[in-house]
Amino acid sequence: MKALTLLPVLTLLAACAPTTQTQPTYTYEGEARFLLIPQKLRVTYTVNPGTHEVRGEYRNLSSRDTFTLTGTQLTGPDGETLTAKIDPGDTPRLNASLLGFGISNVPLKASGTLSATLTATLLHGTLRVNGLSYPVTLNRVR
Repeated sequence: MKALTLLPVLTLLAACAPTTQTQPTYTYEGEARFLLIPQKLRVTYTVNPGTHEVRGEYRNLSSRDTFTLTGTQLTGPDGETLTAKIDPGDTPRLNASLLGFGISNVPLKASGTLSATLTATLLHGTLRVNGLSYPVTLNRVR
């Protein structure tokens, strides 16, 4: 009998419980040229639909380097707009000197910024690394 009297209360509590939203996963793959050298790339990330926050990875399949990708994806007039930082994370650093002059703590891999417009089948944008911009067009992988 007590279970029947608690049923309306339990129903109200269940209605207030947070629901989990599925985070869509996007994967794009293709080739881009950096300093005239073709590189095969893969970008895979998820988008939090509530905050538009992007988290994932940027992989250079040619060199086998993996970078973290963080940023935002917002709806724009020409499709979704992705703005993300590409970070090598904890990478080896260069420390060298000659006759007392040198460099120290310089990362061997550079970070960059990816700005792109997404359509149903393409990621088209620019990757900026060390002050240089490179065009990037990747195809969506399903």
